Amino acid sequence: MATTAGRGILALGVIGMLLVSGAILAVVVEPFARQPIAVGPTTQWSARLIWALGVVWVGIGMVAARTRLVRRPGAAAARATWIASSRPWRARESSLGLLLADRWLMILVPGGILVATRVLQTPRDSLWSVTLAIAGWLMFAVAVRLLLGRRSPWPVIAAVGGAIVLRCVVALVPVSLSGPEGVWNDLWSVPALRILYSALAFALVAWVFVVAGWSLAAQIGSRRAVGVALAGVGLASALPAATVGMVGARTALRSWNEQIGILPWELARLTGARDGTFPVEIVATTAVVSVIVAVVGILLALPSRGLARSPR
Repeated sequence: MATTAGRGILALGVIGMLLVSGAILAVVVEPFARQPIAVGPTTQWSARLIWALGVVWVGIGMVAARTRLVRRPGAAAARATWIASSRPWRARESSLGLLLADRWLMILVPGGILVATRVLQTPRDSLWSVTLAIAGWLMFAVAVRLLLGRRSPWPVIAAVGGAIVLRCVVALVPVSLSGPEGVWNDLWSVPALRILYSALAFALVAWVFVVAGWSLAAQIGSRRAVGVALAGVGLASALPAATVGMVGARTALRSWNEQIGILPWELARLTGARDGTFPVEIVATTAVVSVIVAVVGILLALPSRGLARSPR
Protein backbone atom coordinates (compact mmCIF):
# COMPACT_ATOMS: atom_id res chain seq x y z
CA MET A 1 0.00 0.00 0.00
CA ALA A 2 2.81 2.36 0.89
CA THR A 3 4.54 1.60 -2.37
CA THR A 4 1.36 2.26 -4.34
CA ALA A 5 0.75 5.51 -2.48
CA GLY A 6 4.36 6.56 -3.07
CA ARG A 7 4.08 5.89 -6.78
CA GLY A 8 0.83 7.84 -6.89
CA ILE A 9 2.48 10.82 -5.22
CA LEU A 10 5.41 10.56 -7.63
CA ALA A 11 3.01 10.49 -10.57
CA LEU A 12 1.24 13.60 -9.28
CA GLY A 13 4.61 15.30 -8.92
CA VAL A 14 5.57 14.41 -12.50
CA ILE A 15 2.23 15.67 -13.80
CA GLY A 16 2.71 18.90 -11.86
CA MET A 17 6.16 19.38 -13.39
CA LEU A 18 4.79 18.75 -16.89
CA LEU A 19 2.02 21.29 -16.35
CA VAL A 20 4.51 23.89 -15.13
CA SER A 21 6.77 23.20 -18.11
CA GLY A 22 3.78 23.44 -20.41
CA ALA A 23 2.79 26.76 -18.87
CA ILE A 24 6.30 28.11 -19.44
CA LEU A 25 6.20 27.05 -23.10
CA ALA A 26 2.73 28.57 -23.43
CA VAL A 27 4.02 31.89 -22.11
CA VAL A 28 6.93 31.73 -24.57
CA VAL A 29 4.62 31.38 -27.58
CA GLU A 30 2.09 33.86 -26.20
CA PRO A 31 3.60 36.89 -28.00
CA PHE A 32 3.09 35.13 -31.35
CA ALA A 33 -0.55 34.19 -30.74
CA ARG A 34 -3.03 34.54 -33.60
CA GLN A 35 -6.78 34.09 -33.77
CA PRO A 36 -7.81 30.56 -34.82
CA ILE A 37 -9.46 29.95 -38.16
CA ALA A 38 -13.06 28.74 -38.11
CA VAL A 39 -13.73 25.27 -39.51
CA GLY A 40 -16.68 24.05 -41.54
CA PRO A 41 -19.70 22.31 -40.01
CA THR A 42 -18.60 18.92 -41.37
CA THR A 43 -15.21 19.17 -39.67
CA GLN A 44 -16.81 20.45 -36.49
CA TRP A 45 -19.31 17.61 -36.18
CA SER A 46 -16.73 15.02 -37.19
CA ALA A 47 -14.51 16.31 -34.39
CA ARG A 48 -17.39 16.04 -31.94
CA LEU A 49 -18.02 12.46 -33.00
CA ILE A 50 -14.38 11.43 -32.57
CA TRP A 51 -14.23 13.37 -29.28
CA ALA A 52 -17.28 11.46 -28.01
CA LEU A 53 -15.66 8.16 -29.02
CA GLY A 54 -12.53 9.07 -27.06
CA VAL A 55 -14.55 10.08 -23.99
CA VAL A 56 -16.59 6.84 -24.12
CA TRP A 57 -13.38 4.78 -24.45
CA VAL A 58 -11.83 6.49 -21.43
CA GLY A 59 -15.10 6.24 -19.47
CA ILE A 60 -15.42 2.51 -20.15
CA GLY A 61 -11.83 2.03 -19.02
CA MET A 62 -12.49 3.88 -15.77
CA VAL A 63 -15.61 1.95 -14.76
CA ALA A 64 -15.00 -1.47 -16.35
CA ALA A 65 -13.08 -2.90 -13.39
CA ARG A 66 -15.92 -2.15 -10.95
CA THR A 67 -18.84 -3.32 -13.07
CA ARG A 68 -19.92 -6.24 -15.24
CA LEU A 69 -18.99 -4.10 -18.21
CA VAL A 70 -15.52 -5.65 -18.12
CA ARG A 71 -17.03 -8.80 -19.65
CA ARG A 72 -18.20 -6.93 -22.74
CA PRO A 73 -16.11 -7.03 -25.94
CA GLY A 74 -13.49 -4.30 -25.88
CA ALA A 75 -14.03 -3.31 -22.24
CA ALA A 76 -10.92 -5.16 -21.12
CA ALA A 77 -8.86 -3.30 -23.72
CA ALA A 78 -10.26 0.07 -22.61
CA ARG A 79 -9.58 -0.83 -18.97
CA ALA A 80 -5.99 -1.83 -19.77
CA THR A 81 -5.26 1.43 -21.60
CA TRP A 82 -6.80 3.54 -18.83
CA ILE A 83 -4.89 1.81 -16.02
CA ALA A 84 -1.61 1.77 -17.94
CA SER A 85 -1.84 5.44 -18.94
CA SER A 86 -2.95 6.75 -15.54
CA ARG A 87 -0.83 4.37 -13.43
CA PRO A 88 1.98 3.24 -15.73
CA TRP A 89 3.65 1.16 -13.02
CA ARG A 90 0.63 -1.18 -13.40
CA ALA A 91 0.90 -1.41 -17.18
CA ARG A 92 2.29 -4.92 -17.14
CA GLU A 93 -0.43 -6.40 -14.96
CA SER A 94 -3.17 -4.52 -16.82
CA SER A 95 -2.17 -6.17 -20.11
CA LEU A 96 -2.05 -9.75 -18.82
CA GLY A 97 -4.69 -12.24 -19.94
CA LEU A 98 -6.14 -10.10 -22.71
CA LEU A 99 -7.81 -11.83 -25.63
CA LEU A 100 -6.45 -11.35 -29.13
CA ALA A 101 -9.41 -9.13 -30.04
CA ASP A 102 -8.75 -6.86 -27.05
CA ARG A 103 -5.09 -6.58 -27.98
CA TRP A 104 -6.01 -5.50 -31.48
CA LEU A 105 -8.45 -2.95 -30.07
CA MET A 106 -5.66 -1.50 -27.91
CA ILE A 107 -3.88 -0.66 -31.16
CA LEU A 108 -6.76 0.15 -33.50
CA VAL A 109 -8.86 2.44 -31.27
CA PRO A 110 -6.09 4.80 -30.08
CA GLY A 111 -4.45 4.65 -33.51
CA GLY A 112 -7.71 5.43 -35.29
CA ILE A 113 -8.49 8.32 -32.95
CA LEU A 114 -4.97 9.69 -33.45
CA VAL A 115 -5.20 9.57 -37.24
CA ALA A 116 -8.68 11.12 -37.25
CA THR A 117 -7.54 13.88 -34.89
CA ARG A 118 -4.55 14.70 -37.08
CA VAL A 119 -6.73 14.89 -40.18
CA LEU A 120 -9.29 17.14 -38.48
CA GLN A 121 -6.58 19.39 -37.03
CA THR A 122 -4.73 19.87 -40.28
CA PRO A 123 -5.55 22.66 -42.76
CA ARG A 124 -6.70 21.33 -46.11
CA ASP A 125 -3.70 22.93 -47.82
CA SER A 126 -1.32 20.82 -45.70
CA LEU A 127 -2.89 17.37 -45.65
CA TRP A 128 0.41 15.91 -46.84
CA SER A 129 1.80 16.67 -43.41
CA VAL A 130 -0.66 14.24 -41.80
CA THR A 131 1.40 11.45 -43.31
CA LEU A 132 4.54 12.94 -41.83
CA ALA A 133 2.91 13.32 -38.42
CA ILE A 134 1.76 9.70 -38.39
CA ALA A 135 5.21 8.64 -39.63
CA GLY A 136 6.72 10.37 -36.62
CA TRP A 137 4.52 8.37 -34.25
CA LEU A 138 5.29 5.17 -36.16
CA MET A 139 9.00 5.90 -35.87
CA PHE A 140 8.54 6.25 -32.13
CA ALA A 141 6.70 2.90 -32.02
CA VAL A 142 9.31 1.10 -34.14
CA ALA A 143 12.19 2.49 -32.06
CA VAL A 144 10.54 1.34 -28.83
CA ARG A 145 9.77 -2.11 -30.24
CA LEU A 146 13.30 -2.68 -31.53
CA LEU A 147 14.95 -1.54 -28.32
CA LEU A 148 12.55 -3.64 -26.25
CA GLY A 149 13.88 -6.80 -27.87
CA ARG A 150 12.10 -10.02 -26.92
CA ARG A 151 10.10 -8.49 -24.09
CA SER A 152 6.34 -8.20 -24.42
CA PRO A 153 5.29 -4.92 -26.09
CA TRP A 154 1.73 -4.94 -24.70
CA PRO A 155 2.41 -2.97 -21.49
CA VAL A 156 3.87 -0.03 -23.42
CA ILE A 157 1.18 -0.34 -26.11
CA ALA A 158 -1.51 -0.06 -23.44
CA ALA A 159 0.18 2.89 -21.71
CA VAL A 160 0.92 4.88 -24.85
CA GLY A 161 -2.46 4.09 -26.38
CA GLY A 162 -4.33 5.36 -23.35
CA ALA A 163 -2.22 8.51 -23.13
CA ILE A 164 -2.75 9.23 -26.83
CA VAL A 165 -6.52 9.01 -26.40
CA LEU A 166 -6.38 11.47 -23.50
CA ARG A 167 -4.28 13.83 -25.57
CA CYS A 168 -6.64 13.61 -28.56
CA VAL A 169 -9.71 14.25 -26.39
CA VAL A 170 -8.20 17.57 -25.30
CA ALA A 171 -6.92 18.42 -28.79
CA LEU A 172 -10.37 17.90 -30.34
CA VAL A 173 -12.13 20.38 -28.04
CA PRO A 174 -11.05 23.48 -30.03
CA VAL A 175 -12.00 21.84 -33.32
CA SER A 176 -15.41 20.97 -31.93
CA LEU A 177 -15.96 24.60 -30.92
CA SER A 178 -14.52 26.32 -33.99
CA GLY A 179 -17.38 25.77 -36.43
CA PRO A 180 -20.12 28.23 -37.39
CA GLU A 181 -21.05 30.34 -34.38
CA GLY A 182 -18.40 28.51 -32.37
CA VAL A 183 -17.10 29.99 -29.13
CA TRP A 184 -13.43 29.02 -29.49
CA ASN A 185 -12.44 32.37 -30.99
CA ASP A 186 -13.81 34.13 -27.92
CA LEU A 187 -12.16 31.68 -25.55
CA TRP A 188 -8.81 31.96 -27.35
CA SER A 189 -8.88 35.73 -26.95
CA VAL A 190 -8.64 35.33 -23.16
CA PRO A 191 -4.90 35.11 -22.33
CA ALA A 192 -5.36 33.06 -19.16
CA LEU A 193 -7.47 30.41 -20.90
CA ARG A 194 -5.11 30.37 -23.87
CA ILE A 195 -2.12 29.69 -21.63
CA LEU A 196 -4.06 27.10 -19.60
CA TYR A 197 -5.09 25.17 -22.69
CA SER A 198 -1.62 25.31 -24.23
CA ALA A 199 -0.03 24.15 -20.96
CA LEU A 200 -2.41 21.19 -20.75
CA ALA A 201 -1.80 20.29 -24.42
CA PHE A 202 1.98 20.35 -23.99
CA ALA A 203 1.79 18.37 -20.74
CA LEU A 204 -0.39 15.63 -22.23
CA VAL A 205 2.01 15.09 -25.12
CA ALA A 206 4.93 14.85 -22.72
CA TRP A 207 2.91 12.42 -20.60
CA VAL A 208 2.73 10.03 -23.58
CA PHE A 209 6.49 9.61 -23.48
CA VAL A 210 6.64 9.53 -19.68
CA VAL A 211 4.23 6.61 -19.47
CA ALA A 212 6.10 4.86 -22.29
CA GLY A 213 9.27 4.76 -20.21
CA TRP A 214 7.55 4.16 -16.89
CA SER A 215 5.55 1.21 -18.20
CA LEU A 216 8.76 -0.52 -19.29
CA ALA A 217 10.63 -0.13 -16.00
CA ALA A 218 9.32 -3.41 -14.56
CA GLN A 219 10.53 -5.33 -17.61
CA ILE A 220 13.92 -3.86 -18.43
CA GLY A 221 14.87 -1.66 -15.47
CA SER A 222 14.67 2.08 -14.95
CA ARG A 223 17.84 3.01 -16.87
CA ARG A 224 16.89 1.15 -20.03
CA ALA A 225 13.27 2.25 -19.77
CA VAL A 226 14.30 5.90 -19.69
CA GLY A 227 16.63 5.25 -22.61
CA VAL A 228 13.90 3.65 -24.72
CA ALA A 229 11.54 6.57 -24.09
CA LEU A 230 14.23 9.14 -24.90
CA ALA A 231 15.28 7.31 -28.06
CA GLY A 232 11.69 7.11 -29.23
CA VAL A 233 10.86 10.76 -28.69
CA GLY A 234 14.20 11.86 -30.12
CA LEU A 235 13.81 9.87 -33.33
CA ALA A 236 10.17 10.91 -33.71
CA SER A 237 11.07 14.59 -33.30
CA ALA A 238 14.06 14.28 -35.62
CA LEU A 239 11.77 13.45 -38.55
CA PRO A 240 10.69 17.09 -39.01
CA ALA A 241 14.37 18.05 -38.99
CA ALA A 242 14.94 15.89 -42.07
CA THR A 243 11.94 17.59 -43.68
CA VAL A 244 13.37 21.02 -42.95
CA GLY A 245 16.58 19.98 -44.66
CA MET A 246 14.79 18.67 -47.73
CA VAL A 247 12.10 21.30 -48.37
CA GLY A 248 13.58 24.38 -46.71
CA ALA A 249 12.87 26.11 -43.43
CA ARG A 250 10.13 28.47 -44.60
CA THR A 251 8.07 25.79 -46.33
CA ALA A 252 8.56 23.36 -43.46
CA LEU A 253 7.52 25.94 -40.89
CA ARG A 254 4.14 26.29 -42.52
CA SER A 255 3.37 22.74 -41.47
CA TRP A 256 5.58 22.47 -38.37
CA ASN A 257 2.60 21.92 -36.12
CA GLU A 258 1.31 19.01 -38.19
CA GLN A 259 4.75 17.44 -38.64
CA ILE A 260 5.62 17.01 -34.98
CA GLY A 261 2.06 16.64 -33.82
CA ILE A 262 2.59 18.10 -30.34
CA LEU A 263 1.03 21.55 -30.49
CA PRO A 264 -2.57 22.57 -29.85
CA TRP A 265 -5.17 23.10 -32.59
CA GLU A 266 -3.71 25.13 -35.43
CA LEU A 267 -0.89 26.53 -33.27
CA ALA A 268 1.27 26.70 -36.39
CA ARG A 269 -1.23 29.20 -37.77
CA LEU A 270 -1.95 30.79 -34.39
CA THR A 271 1.71 31.49 -33.69
CA GLY A 272 2.53 32.75 -37.15
CA ALA A 273 4.52 29.69 -38.19
CA ARG A 274 2.48 29.32 -41.35
CA ASP A 275 3.20 32.89 -42.47
CA GLY A 276 6.91 32.62 -41.66
CA THR A 277 7.02 35.00 -38.66
CA PHE A 278 7.89 32.30 -36.13
CA PRO A 279 11.65 32.24 -35.32
CA VAL A 280 13.44 29.69 -37.51
CA GLU A 281 16.13 29.31 -34.84
CA ILE A 282 13.65 27.44 -32.64
CA VAL A 283 13.24 24.83 -35.37
CA ALA A 284 16.99 24.38 -35.76
CA THR A 285 17.49 24.10 -32.00
CA THR A 286 14.71 21.53 -31.76
CA ALA A 287 16.33 19.45 -34.50
CA VAL A 288 19.75 19.43 -32.80
CA VAL A 289 18.28 18.61 -29.40
CA SER A 290 16.19 15.78 -30.89
CA VAL A 291 19.23 14.09 -32.40
CA ILE A 292 21.18 14.40 -29.14
CA VAL A 293 18.25 13.01 -27.14
CA ALA A 294 17.93 10.07 -29.55
CA VAL A 295 21.63 9.19 -29.28
CA VAL A 296 21.64 9.43 -25.49
CA GLY A 297 18.47 7.35 -25.32
CA ILE A 298 19.90 4.58 -27.51
CA LEU A 299 23.02 4.40 -25.38
CA LEU A 300 20.97 4.16 -22.19
CA ALA A 301 18.63 1.58 -23.71
CA LEU A 302 21.37 -0.85 -24.66
CA PRO A 303 21.61 -3.78 -22.21
CA SER A 304 24.68 -3.97 -20.02
CA ARG A 305 26.97 -6.95 -20.55
CA GLY A 306 27.01 -9.62 -17.91
CA LEU A 307 23.62 -8.72 -16.43
CA ALA A 308 21.00 -11.40 -16.05
CA ARG A 309 17.96 -11.21 -18.18
CA SER A 310 15.05 -9.28 -16.78
CA PRO A 311 11.69 -11.10 -16.53
CA ARG A 312 9.53 -10.74 -19.60
